[in-house]
Amino acid sequence: MAALPGIEPLRLVRDRPDRLVMQIRLDGRPAWLKQFRGPDPAASVAQAQARLHQAAQVLGQDLDAVAPPLLALPERGILITAPAPGRPIAHLLAAAGETARAVLIARIGAWLRQLAAATRARGAFGPRFWLDGIEARIAAASGRWIDRGLVAEHLRRMRAEAVPLRGASVERGLCHGDLTPDNLFADEHRPGVLRLTAIDMQGATEMALARDMARLLVWLESRRRRPPARTRDGIALADWQALTGVPGLLAQDQLPVLRFLIGDLMLAYYLDSARQPGRRRALARA
Repeated sequence: MAALPGIEPLRLVRDRPDRLVMQIRLDGRPAWLKQFRGPDPAASVAQAQARLHQAAQVLGQDLDAVAPPLLALPERGILITAPAPGRPIAHLLAAAGETARAVLIARIGAWLRQLAAATRARGAFGPRFWLDGIEARIAAASGRWIDRGLVAEHLRRMRAEAVPLRGASVERGLCHGDLTPDNLFADEHRPGVLRLTAIDMQGATEMALARDMARLLVWLESRRRRPPARTRDGIALADWQALTGVPGLLAQDQLPVLRFLIGDLMLAYYLDSARQPGRRRALARA
């Protein structure tokens, strides 16, 4: 990286077979560098750049924003983006009381509503797609820590609930693709008014709005240290209500789809928790 003009590496954040992420300075300014390592890195850069531009245009870059691209080097599989201002929502949630937590969750829902606004459309839901995916994960999962009885019962219930959802109406729109509090930053744009800026949107696509919502809710529940007093679909009722109560975000007929996708992500997260016993306990409880 040091050989690239104007780029000063600062900190390696992630180094995986599929991508590298690094904090850098670009011509003296703070920035983030992502290097794609898939079969066609140049195409990945072009796709990610296009999605960021689309999201920025839809969001308007005022109170709802995305960290914009600054420089693309497709021949090297590199995309450089601006840093998101403020603090990760995850940090704010960790320090928030019940009322502030509900406000933050609702604010994330309002951000998603704005992102999806221009592309909302109805289609047909295909639960078999999700069942096939989770069944493949179960087949590939290994480890003595896995409660096979719990997994089997959870899958049985998902299969039963999939039956009435076949071909059901599903509301789609442009979504983040990985809507978690780690990927959203908040800063006080104006006194008392939070601006939300998203990062890691290379997976943004038009899909069921309930999918992004389910990911957020399962992420929140998987980090809960103590059982909530009341739940809905395995999620703390207060969190569930804060998100689903955002006006205009999700129609009432979509709640069974949301429940099914919560179940899918709970099981997926559980099977990925080999090195996270605390998170695994929360998911098993949920």
